Amino acid sequence: MEKKKYIVGVGSANLDVMGRSKKALVQEDSNPGRIQVSVGGATHNVCENAARLGVPVTLVTLIGDDHFGRTIKNACDEAGLDTSHFIQIPGHASSTYMSVHNPNGEMDIAVSDMTIMEQFTVEKLKEKDKLLREAAAITFDTGLPQDIINYLLATYGNVTPIFADSVSTTYAQKLVDNLQGVYTLKPNLLEAEILSGMEIKTFADLEEAAQIIIGKGAKRVFISLGRHGVYYADADGVTRHRRCKPMDQIANATGAGDSFLGAMLYSHVNDFNLEETLKTAMTVSMLTIQSDNTINPQMSESFMKDNLALATEDTSMNSQDITF
Repeated sequence: MEKKKYIVGVGSANLDVMGRSKKALVQEDSNPGRIQVSVGGATHNVCENAARLGVPVTLVTLIGDDHFGRTIKNACDEAGLDTSHFIQIPGHASSTYMSVHNPNGEMDIAVSDMTIMEQFTVEKLKEKDKLLREAAAITFDTGLPQDIINYLLATYGNVTPIFADSVSTTYAQKLVDNLQGVYTLKPNLLEAEILSGMEIKTFADLEEAAQIIIGKGAKRVFISLGRHGVYYADADGVTRHRRCKPMDQIANATGAGDSFLGAMLYSHVNDFNLEETLKTAMTVSMLTIQSDNTINPQMSESFMKDNLALATEDTSMNSQDITF
């Protein structure tokens, strides 16, 4: 039987509008600066990174019948994503994220309008059953409605490997008592605290929190630790801690987690073992951090392979000495 090769993303695709002021922001006034428009959203970002690495990816998301919706679809088509399963909702605005940043690039304020996702029903998702059932993996973000998350896990958790992105401390709440059916979970440290119900201040805390998460039903968890790398644990009792060598420059850390998950999907489709998966995902994440963009426009399978040395482990600190 031929191995399943494509993945399916179910979740958000936003039009991101980002303004960066040239000088210190003046409230209640017009600030000269630069405005950039791009397509984002957690699941979109994960899927585009996987697609750039050469994985066939179908994205299931909602767009409106507006200019922003057409822009999102066109950008996804150009990035190599299969958009044939986009669901258009007439009369609704496409998902949009608008942010204002100071001259240093730090965000001052943002407004997110994802109300269109409220139109995503289980009945709409059921129409994608064959697509989801025959995929090599499903990935989703917790910005989805709770009933959609519940349905995905209950229906496909024992059929198709599910890779879940907890996204934020607020959205991670949707998975606190709902990890059965999750094959791979990728939280950051703060999200891991929410999912485990405990503070993580030491490496021992981290190990305990990971075991709590596994005990709730997730088969594998990769906890991103920022400059301290990534911690892995699974239901078979295997654990790993991997650190990257120090970087000279960090341009934009925003998309690091999404690219890490995209690389894990690439690794899954290519049957990589744990060590290969960690090295690949950490390399892609590091390449993303070095780009000004949330998704590195240079990202490709060959670009990743040429830079695998980026993921060389930093052994300058014993794991047990780490505090958060």
